[in-house]
Amino acid sequence: MIANLHSANAAFYKAKEKRMVKSSTYKERVKADRIVMVLMLLGTIAFAVFGM
Repeated sequence: MIANLHSANAAFYKAKEKRMVKSSTYKERVKADRIVMVLMLLGTIAFAVFGM
């Protein structure tokens, strides 16, 4: 009985293994950079208008 539980747990953990993380492409990095820059610009404008 204990051996059966052990093999069931091993199969469960094998199924949940993490897959390889692929690195981002140049286009994805440019898109993320543009989004961050727009958010920073909007934050600066909002702080300048409403901050005082």
